[in-house]
Amino acid sequence: MLEQLKSDFKRSSPLIRISIIALFPLYLLYRLHRYRRDIRRNRINTSFSVQRMGDISGTLRDVKQELIDPKLESEINDLADTFALCRIVGNDLEPRHKVGQSLSNVRFILDNEPEFDGVKKLWLLNRIFNTETEAKIISLLEERGQTYRRIAFDPEEYQSIGYSFDKFKQPDMFYDGHLEIDSTSTRTTQAIMQAYRVRNNYVMHNNGARNAALEFCLEYGKWALPFDGNCFLTSSGWARLHSNILEARDKRYFVVPMARITNNQDLLEPNNTFSAEEEPQLVFRCDAPLRFNEDLPYGRRPKVELFMHLGIEGPWKRWPVEDFDIPPRRVHPDGHRVGQAGWVARLASGKAHLEQADRKAFVNRGLARAAAIRSTLDMLSMRPVRAALAQDQALTYDLTTADPAQSEDWAAVREAAQQALDRGPFSVTQKPEPGPSGDLRDYFHPAPYWWPNPNSKDGLPYVRRDGERLPGTELYEAESGRFDRTRLQRVFDDTTALALASTLQDADPSFHAHACSILRTWFLDAETGMKPNLSYAQVRLGHQGNMGAAHGVIETKDFYFLLDAVRLLRDSHITDRMKEWSSEFFDWFTDSVQGRQECRAANNHGTCYDLQAASLAAFLEKEDILQAIDLRAQARAISTITPDGDQPHELQRTLTQHYWAFNLQSWVNLFDLLSAAGLRPWQSEAGERVRVGLRRMLMLSKQNWEHPQIKPFDSNRLLPLNETLKNQTGEDILGRAESDGPVSFFPHDGVAPFWRLTRLGR
Repeated sequence: MLEQLKSDFKRSSPLIRISIIALFPLYLLYRLHRYRRDIRRNRINTSFSVQRMGDISGTLRDVKQELIDPKLESEINDLADTFALCRIVGNDLEPRHKVGQSLSNVRFILDNEPEFDGVKKLWLLNRIFNTETEAKIISLLEERGQTYRRIAFDPEEYQSIGYSFDKFKQPDMFYDGHLEIDSTSTRTTQAIMQAYRVRNNYVMHNNGARNAALEFCLEYGKWALPFDGNCFLTSSGWARLHSNILEARDKRYFVVPMARITNNQDLLEPNNTFSAEEEPQLVFRCDAPLRFNEDLPYGRRPKVELFMHLGIEGPWKRWPVEDFDIPPRRVHPDGHRVGQAGWVARLASGKAHLEQADRKAFVNRGLARAAAIRSTLDMLSMRPVRAALAQDQALTYDLTTADPAQSEDWAAVREAAQQALDRGPFSVTQKPEPGPSGDLRDYFHPAPYWWPNPNSKDGLPYVRRDGERLPGTELYEAESGRFDRTRLQRVFDDTTALALASTLQDADPSFHAHACSILRTWFLDAETGMKPNLSYAQVRLGHQGNMGAAHGVIETKDFYFLLDAVRLLRDSHITDRMKEWSSEFFDWFTDSVQGRQECRAANNHGTCYDLQAASLAAFLEKEDILQAIDLRAQARAISTITPDGDQPHELQRTLTQHYWAFNLQSWVNLFDLLSAAGLRPWQSEAGERVRVGLRRMLMLSKQNWEHPQIKPFDSNRLLPLNETLKNQTGEDILGRAESDGPVSFFPHDGVAPFWRLTRLGR
């Protein structure tokens, strides 16, 4: 290959060769920059070595054997050698298992496995979430007179479990594009699985069920066999296992190698032989002190970790350990009391291509297992989401919070709706001239803090002045009609006021009609409708070919309450057309250069990106995407708000108090929307981090803000934050009633209009 490259280089034109030689040092500098950045972010191992499980656990030869207590050993030997075999029956996980495989395996075992003298057979049903499947298994077990226990799956308990980021040095990889770049890598899959760890441990309950099965066995026998539900013992296999154990009664643990079966019927042929070289099961003597580590999730070597703790040799010693993995325990002296006994068959999973004994099948089993775990957990999480979205109710507004006949807020809604009747409809085509694209239907707005360059004749390229707005970019000012931002805000605010007012019992029919007219004109009309993109939002003239900056995506941050207005109008034609437009916009929003860059922002822009993404995904009923946004948002909150509640990225501005409040308000808006959509971000570690941030913001503001703030800050903006904290924890830091504040705030403050009608953490 190297010779081919040399040949191609020699045959290329002199200009190309010169260009390659000139650009190659720049490429090396770029790669060095990326390498140093990854080191800073702990993304690569600078030791140039991969840590293996065996490196962490050590070896048995380094551990001294403990003295055996002769008296205790004599007492154990005097016990009858009774055995209890408990199979753990869990959920069918597509695509790793065939649907119905668990029930099929139970039936095959009951129909075909021999009875063994001195063995009590038990069953443990492990959090089976499909109630129909569980009922069939229970019916079958009871019909055959089997002894079983059930560990129930509680949907409410599961929904209260958040994502787990405690094993990550910084979970920013979930939003900064790192996982997106490496989306097909094993490390990416493993990182996502680690974030799902506590959810995984609840549903799959892998090692938890093993320990429960072990204790269940010890109620019936001296020797406990807590085996997976797909384990099958032939007569010859049991005979060898039984005799091997009795020949070495001084051992406390026995490794039982597994033979992977592709066709269960092969087990019924007495002359067939099987190669038992797969990951084994374990037998425990009644005095064995060690147990499975219940912190380890299914898919991240939960059973193997105990092998490492016991110093059991196997290929797992060479398996790599990621920096976010739970490391295996050190080898324990009890490892000197491990023997090997017989073999056990592993019944077919219903996926024959995954049951082969080669390296490719091994890797594919791991990938299929990870995919099955994630899809199962997402499916369970999406059940309440699907139910919530099916109701087609407002997600930001809670219209049960006040009596329209008595509320000052509802009076303000009616007044705002009356005023809105005298404005609009609005269109992007109403600006005097188009933006850089030359098309009036393209939304256009210059970057607000970028000004003509005083050091060039044509003023290009524009230069930044933080905190100082370019004329025409301030909402509602006289020159703002040159651009689209003010008209867009009128669409957001007027449509919302009209839609809210239309829900009143004595509403003027023109409220509904005018709201629909505004939506049709701005979004849907072929002549006046805005094209579904923000390609020319916050253009910095003289930069990036006069395309919009990533920051421009924030200009539609208020979709979260506008789409509530669409829901409240209850107009199926408008809703269907808005979904068509929103679907095209969402594609641009997630796939464009601006959208992808904005998604990776660590400051308020990233928060507002997630808020927009969640509002659009919920409106379009994209439950799977909403779930992914929830994961990303929780990682972002933990990465960008410190454990003390500080927001370091917002401290880089000249309006720090504004941006602290704005970002926290955006977090409140986002978590309220996700909660109304059936998710539980407020109950997560990220929810606690936002609460800490709220507390910190309110305390610092009450004491006298000490960070840069070059413009006056309206302290009333703290009221929605204080009310949210009060609703979440009961704390009232400001000691002010919510009625002290205005009915609505300026749009740049990030507070939904008529904010007292919103959820505010409820």
